[in-house]
Amino acid sequence: MDNKKTPNFLRDDSLVYLALNIFTILVLLINGMYIYAAAAALILGIIAAVAFRRQLQRKKDLKKYIIDYTKNIENLSVNSFYYSPIPISIIGPFGQIFWFNKKFKELVGDEIDNIENIDEFIRGFPVKTMEDNREGTISSVEIVDSGKTFNIMYYSLEEGRFGEGVSYVCYWNENTAFANLKAKYNDERPVAMLVQIDNYDEISEKLDKGEKSAMTAEVEKILNRYASEMNGFVLRYDTARFLMMIENGFLESLESRKFSMLEDVKALKGAGDFNFTLSVGTGVLAKNLTQLLEYAKGALDVALGRGGDQAVVKRINSVKFYGGKSKAVEKRTKVKARIISYALRQIMDQSSSVIIMGHRVGDMDSLGASIGLYAMARSRGKKAYIVLNTVNHALKNMHERMKHEESHYLDAIISTETAMSMIDQNTLMVVLDTHRPSYTEAPELLTKVDKIVLIDHHRRSEEYIENPLLDYIEPYASSTCELVSELVQYMEDHIKLTKFEADALLAGIVLDTNSFTFKTGVRTFEAASFLRRNNADTTDVKELFNESLESMKRKTEIIERSEIVFDDAAVSYIDEISEDSNVIAAQGADELLTIKDIKMSFVLVRNKDYINISARSTGPINVQVIMESLGGGGHLNMAGAQIPTNDMDEAKYKLIEAISHYKKENKEEPK
Repeated sequence: MDNKKTPNFLRDDSLVYLALNIFTILVLLINGMYIYAAAAALILGIIAAVAFRRQLQRKKDLKKYIIDYTKNIENLSVNSFYYSPIPISIIGPFGQIFWFNKKFKELVGDEIDNIENIDEFIRGFPVKTMEDNREGTISSVEIVDSGKTFNIMYYSLEEGRFGEGVSYVCYWNENTAFANLKAKYNDERPVAMLVQIDNYDEISEKLDKGEKSAMTAEVEKILNRYASEMNGFVLRYDTARFLMMIENGFLESLESRKFSMLEDVKALKGAGDFNFTLSVGTGVLAKNLTQLLEYAKGALDVALGRGGDQAVVKRINSVKFYGGKSKAVEKRTKVKARIISYALRQIMDQSSSVIIMGHRVGDMDSLGASIGLYAMARSRGKKAYIVLNTVNHALKNMHERMKHEESHYLDAIISTETAMSMIDQNTLMVVLDTHRPSYTEAPELLTKVDKIVLIDHHRRSEEYIENPLLDYIEPYASSTCELVSELVQYMEDHIKLTKFEADALLAGIVLDTNSFTFKTGVRTFEAASFLRRNNADTTDVKELFNESLESMKRKTEIIERSEIVFDDAAVSYIDEISEDSNVIAAQGADELLTIKDIKMSFVLVRNKDYINISARSTGPINVQVIMESLGGGGHLNMAGAQIPTNDMDEAKYKLIEAISHYKKENKEEPK
């Protein structure tokens, strides 16, 4: 280091000189030279006085040097902040502007001299958001104001540095051009829409070739009109299937119109007053075109699984539904049932055993379908088991008959723990009457098996069992028992059902159709006829639904407690926890629909950890959509949900809010 650059007051050789003088005095004293020693001591005293004075001066000079140096550093810092190429400001806890640099003034303009609060420059400046930032840590926030986009990096100063409260040093970066480019990129990203005419096969049977071509041409014309409005195109790749590609920037408008193309197509009338309905699967914001089509295909599967006449938009982490106001059209052809039956037979033959599982809080439909599947597995020579942890009130009568007529079924009914110990790599799991993992009797079993077959008649929800080997979801069907009854008929070897098995399957159909008054189609009666030929007895089936006097009284209480909301909705409740509450609630909801002018009914039931809701409706009112908004699901006219609360008033409030929202969404103002 060059010592010339070091201040003189920082050099100190006095200690060396002092040591030499003391040594000299000692030598003189030892040699008896006292006069010389006294003279040396005097000289040493003079030197010490001079050194002390110099030391005081040195301290003064050091203090002055430090002060001047600090001022130079502070001036340098202030100047570097003030002349920084980045706009900088110091903002107070209430938006006060304490300080700003030259570049910030250029950003805001000369009016900054008259601005006292940042809110005058940018409305809604997020000071509250900045308060969450810990002292000293650097965070960022993006602000859009007056067509400009700012990314602000900021950190907080210690409290009281600029008046009361915490102040913030903000570094402003205007990235409007980048934000506009990003928005343009997102708006121009491709959106894939797979469109399918739901009921093409059924309606085409009733139309001649010319009428059929004219109808499909009209559908294509409507799709092309929508596509041209959204910078897109339509490609027809099959008789009743289309691919529509549009720009992402137009999708929001299409969603705000609830995919009005659905209603436009439905308004088309062919000869005989038949009309088409569409299912639309939309894939958005995928990584590449392959994934985009996968999203669209998955969305179309969901739309079809929910009964058609609706659009499903699938994004990376969300699924949205539009439409779904029509009842699922019953498929007259049984080709699919034959194919599924054949495939199921093949899968069973390749499995070591079959474990059958319905939904938790089982009913006649889930247990009846399980018994039908058990009979199918038995016909293939496979060991089969039914997972049922608890025999609830709804199943008691069936269970009693089982004891007396088919006692071997008691050995086939196993618990979750027993099923877990039986599973091997070739075990087949058949899930019935639900497709939601969380609703199954034992969700943990689903992760232990490699082969899953899914049979259900509920409209498909967002939650779905992943990667089933075979799925048979038919929302048009009255019940899972109807579907299973058809599968039984198309097994290669004719299966002879016992009377008990036929009664069990018929009981499931009777339950879900409310004795053939709800969602009953031609194939429902055909399934019932097949079961009747297998000795099913309607009188014996009716006895399975016999209730106690106490149950009848509680059903009457539901009607007495009912309250009419929005003129056409009946809401009631069961506040007492009991084993049969859910069954009575479902029956009570059916009874409420018989009241004049009531189009939908809801019965809330208190359970241990939640409030259950049974919902019913008539006509076009879709209670499934209402229940889905509360985390549930079901059918167009029969659905349910569970509210995670013990507060009946809170659950009722949420239900009424959901009904109100549904009416507003469907342009029916709540009264």
